Amino acid sequence: MAKKSRKTAAKYSQLSRAKKKKQRGRPSLQTETISAPEPQEIVEPKPIERPVFKTAPRTQPVSRRAAAAYQYVRADLKRIGMLAGMMIIILIVLTFVLG
Repeated sequence: MAKKSRKTAAKYSQLSRAKKKKQRGRPSLQTETISAPEPQEIVEPKPIERPVFKTAPRTQPVSRRAAAAYQYVRADLKRIGMLAGMMIIILIVLTFVLG
């Protein structure tokens, strides 16, 4: 039975051969002739008119955005702290029971 690495190597070998066959059918880029583009008239773009606001658009303060991004951190830290505390208590109990 063939090893896993040999199977994957054979698979990649078949894929590369299939790619080479596909590339043989395509004409190479070097054989094509490239013609120079015809000169065109350059038109200057129109300036963009931006809307004028009577009041500044409201944005959330940085602290609120940060709080929204990290809303689950506090709960996760509590859970981690409780698990660490329980592990320490279990270790202390085991030292007294076994020692």
